[in-house]
Amino acid sequence: MARQLDCPLLSRDELLNLDFDFAMIFSRHSEMAGTAQKVINKGKPFLIEKPCGLNTAEVEALRLAANKAGVFVTVPFILRVSDLARELSQNGSLSPAGYRHLSFRFIVGASSRYEVNGNKWMLSKAAAGGGSVLNVGVHFFELLESLTQSRIVSVTAQTQTFRKDIDIDELAMFTVTLASGQIAHVHTGYLYPGTPDDQREFGFSVSHEAAHLQGYADQIVVKSADGALRHTTVEYNTDHFYPIFFRDALARCRAGQPPLVGLDEAQRAIAVVEAGYRSSEQGGTPVAVPQI
Repeated sequence: MARQLDCPLLSRDELLNLDFDFAMIFSRHSEMAGTAQKVINKGKPFLIEKPCGLNTAEVEALRLAANKAGVFVTVPFILRVSDLARELSQNGSLSPAGYRHLSFRFIVGASSRYEVNGNKWMLSKAAAGGGSVLNVGVHFFELLESLTQSRIVSVTAQTQTFRKDIDIDELAMFTVTLASGQIAHVHTGYLYPGTPDDQREFGFSVSHEAAHLQGYADQIVVKSADGALRHTTVEYNTDHFYPIFFRDALARCRAGQPPLVGLDEAQRAIAVVEAGYRSSEQGGTPVAVPQI
């Protein structure tokens, strides 16, 4: 990559010794918290990819350290700036309390793609922290709390691993309950036979007192309470929204504003995942989500 971009290839410590303005932290999940702490020690603002660490304990330690140092930290939960979030809130016209049921299904490429891409560590819980639900499900837990303006308080979950040589979930089905009473489903998996031009299956169904919204392919169908029907074409490729999120983060940082999404939201989302893993280990019994 360095040769393609005609730029120097530096180690983490060499990079940290530079006089930089803003850092982006993407690494093995087991190394994220250590790198982030070094950036906090330098007093520099940064963006850190989810899950920000191996577990909520690491994320909480980062959150407390960053708050104490007054360092700007943002986490790219890119659904916040997506067409999906805009449509699911109908540009903010749907009241948070009006959501009745929300269901998301996000199935990405098979686990073998990480071996093909040279990232086999993603298939190890010791290095990655978890599987499909930690990798992609966290986006929907954060989105659920944003849409409903309520916290997830309980999880019932089942997970499954099909390969005998890995220990992360290749399939996860989470049912979550929010403090405001709404129930939602998040279904993730490493199951899709992805190709470069077709990488994932994504669909959703959302019921609101004012409308019913259903998504598939590149379409959202909105049926309002009075029966009026509307079709909208949207961009579902989540990669499209990373540069949008990053530009927003830089603008907020330069203006001295708080991030759109930070370590508070990251810790809550990871706590949901961990509660779900405990639920699965206990045969799908409900598990309370610790609140911060």
